[in-house]
Amino acid sequence: MRTLLLILIFLLDIGSINSQTIEIGQPAEQIKYLVEYTVKNHNRFDSYGNRASSTSYWDVKYFNGKISDVILCYENQYLIDFRVIADFCKHYIMENGYLSYILTQYGNISLTDLQSHLQSISGNKKIGSYFYDDDFNHYSKVYLAENGLATIEWRKTDMSKLPASVKNSIQSRIRSQEEAEQQKQLEFQKEQEKEKEIKSKVYDLKVYDSSAYNEVLRNIKSKILEYFQNSDNSSSFKVPSFDEMKTGNNPKLYISNNVYKAEYTLEDHSRKSVDYGSYIQAGSHDVREKKVITLVTGNDNSCSLFNSISANLPAFKIQDYEVMTTATFPNIKVDYTKGITIIKIKKEIITFVEYPPPDVIQNTILEKLKGTPKGKYLVKYEFGNIMGEEFIKVSTERSGPQPPGFGSVW
Repeated sequence: MRTLLLILIFLLDIGSINSQTIEIGQPAEQIKYLVEYTVKNHNRFDSYGNRASSTSYWDVKYFNGKISDVILCYENQYLIDFRVIADFCKHYIMENGYLSYILTQYGNISLTDLQSHLQSISGNKKIGSYFYDDDFNHYSKVYLAENGLATIEWRKTDMSKLPASVKNSIQSRIRSQEEAEQQKQLEFQKEQEKEKEIKSKVYDLKVYDSSAYNEVLRNIKSKILEYFQNSDNSSSFKVPSFDEMKTGNNPKLYISNNVYKAEYTLEDHSRKSVDYGSYIQAGSHDVREKKVITLVTGNDNSCSLFNSISANLPAFKIQDYEVMTTATFPNIKVDYTKGITIIKIKKEIITFVEYPPPDVIQNTILEKLKGTPKGKYLVKYEFGNIMGEEFIKVSTERSGPQPPGFGSVW
């Protein structure tokens, strides 16, 4: 890691050209090319005809036919961290055709300000008069050069050339960092193992959160009631329509009494983000609900009633980890009756003339028909008992004009 260097790159533009990190040992020709490209890119006009308020220029010095110094300068350049407009030059100093170290010299920033700045960003990485980066592979030295300019000299650390006290201090800090990193990795590994252990289980909602379990059961009951009351979904049961019941010798009554066992389980298909270095593949949160419906008793052999009924099973957290849940509802009782009957009303007395409904719902139907004018009617009715909650739907038809208010009643 090069925390100090990277900060300097962003704020002071010391060790990077055009977002490319400069490494000690790079060929001089490569540095020259990058510097030339940087200047051209900096001074060009953008697509709107604007250009940077600062200007940049470069130069190359040679010694004995080889590049000795590649110079990159800025005038009127705003330095974010200093909050000043500065003039400075970077000197990429070469030895034997390769980058040896970098000097950055500032024309209008004092040595005191420069030292203060490096002190503030280096934390405890200052040893003696040197400011080291996080891995101690490079250091910055601040001084007043012979030309009178405040200067940062950035070099690769050579342990063999360091005083014994500095070398020992660096080695001690490196060991401390390595131990801290090892401890961090150990803690991370333990956390990963803990997460894996907790999330490897599927938790019984009834055991871990009985109130949530009961809420899911109420939700299932509500959806079944809505299924019957608000739509004509009874066709999913292959139930005959009222028109079919009225025709010929077709049955005038359909009864379906079913008991279901419903098992719902959450499955985690989420994907974690993966860092490939050059790009990060974004993760996803993908939790799916799986259901297994079993007919305990009845004639809905395909359990088609539950085709469109989800439980909306909740996940919950254990020690801050989202875990998957499961819930089993062993006794979902659904009774459904559909039929037609012929009634006669005379002197407010209602008589079932043909196809009388089952005895258990006759009084309920009669109650719904109170106030219907005298006459002979065909009555269509649907009755349900969903887990103890009843509903009934009754409608009437007769020939000739119908009095006001004649029609369906609930």
